[in-house]
Amino acid sequence: MDEAITLPAAVAMVPVARRATGALLAGFERVDEAELIATELVASAVRASAGEITVRVINVDVVRIEVTDQRGRYPRDADISRTDESAPDALGLVSAVAEAMGSARRRSGECTTWAELRP
Repeated sequence: MDEAITLPAAVAMVPVARRATGALLAGFERVDEAELIATELVASAVRASAGEITVRVINVDVVRIEVTDQRGRYPRDADISRTDESAPDALGLVSAVAEAMGSARRRSGECTTWAELRP
């Protein structure tokens, strides 16, 4: 499966992306974690971008959730201490749940941040 939805970069779209991810992955044993990842990646994209964002869910051997926006720069990727007493930020939460995550920027200004979950 490889499905994508495009949404306005608005806070009101965060729960829409979460529900869409959950619906696409119905029956996946880690659907709650996938929804959390989608929520945090979309929230991060909404804060950094204007225009539209695209949420893509790929489910082949691993589940990969990608969020593409027009921020024109990489998201912050500093290491987050998991033992820190402060609440983690969005990307810190994603890195704590996902087996792998990363980002890629294109010359067009698009930035795609992704995370993977194994069954």
